[in-house]
Amino acid sequence: MTALIVASSEPCVGRSTIAAAIAYRLGREGKAGSAGPVTLARLAGDDSSSPDAAAFSALEGVIAAPQPVENAALSTISGDIIIETPPGPVDALAQQLGAQVIVVTGPSSPTLVVASARLAGIIVTGVPASELATVSQRLGALAVIPEDRTLAAPSVADIAAALKAKWLAEGEPASASIGRVMIGTVSSDAAAPYFGNRANTCVVTRYDKTDIQLAALNTGLQCLVLTGGGEPSPYLLDRVVGHRPDVAVLLADGNTVDTVHAIEPLFGKSRFSGQGKLDRIVALLDEANVNIAL
Repeated sequence: MTALIVASSEPCVGRSTIAAAIAYRLGREGKAGSAGPVTLARLAGDDSSSPDAAAFSALEGVIAAPQPVENAALSTISGDIIIETPPGPVDALAQQLGAQVIVVTGPSSPTLVVASARLAGIIVTGVPASELATVSQRLGALAVIPEDRTLAAPSVADIAAALKAKWLAEGEPASASIGRVMIGTVSSDAAAPYFGNRANTCVVTRYDKTDIQLAALNTGLQCLVLTGGGEPSPYLLDRVVGHRPDVAVLLADGNTVDTVHAIEPLFGKSRFSGQGKLDRIVALLDEANVNIAL
């Protein structure tokens, strides 16, 4: 078994995203020196381990167990293995497995100390475009990933959890990413041009604004959040089931403004989920010609 550990000093810096991308790229057509299957494993030990493992197992082109892996079970995995660990020191695990370590960090994350003989490289994520060159030189990074709308986007499930919302319609997989949050218009006349030509949107409007809701359904809507806690018109849900089963409909208790404010902090801080994020980070690493071998 050849192992590569993906680690970070703190959560929410893109560790899961990078781990999934490395596993995918190593397994793709047997590239990067990988011999045999490449397994992606999420090490148990923190609250994010189960959701991360479930997200990994749902990806196309990645071999991953749907449950977190205990330390003692790592040696039973055959072939090459990419291990995402909980945030924090990993030197002892790296020595135990004879593994190299990729450190994932934000531009201002605390330093994660890794023995130089074990360090395979540093990947910096979420870097503003104006700071790309500076950050790369300062940290000597293997790769510097710019701020990216797709990678920063929360999922429908993230939004539902943050709002403690009731699911009225499931829509696409809950891991689907939301690229833009929009507040419903005052009247339906302005809704179509306002919502139009935007994909993967989340529209937030009152539960009783049926005309606005129906107008939004005619656009690239991904999620409809109804505020105020009241039950919407049955006609809306009939329309979703009959014409837009891909749209998730959530019911939140708060008002529209407070609901949008609760969603805003999710951008850039949501956990990895969905094929869309994997495809995007793989494309960025490919474009940068980043070579990570086992």
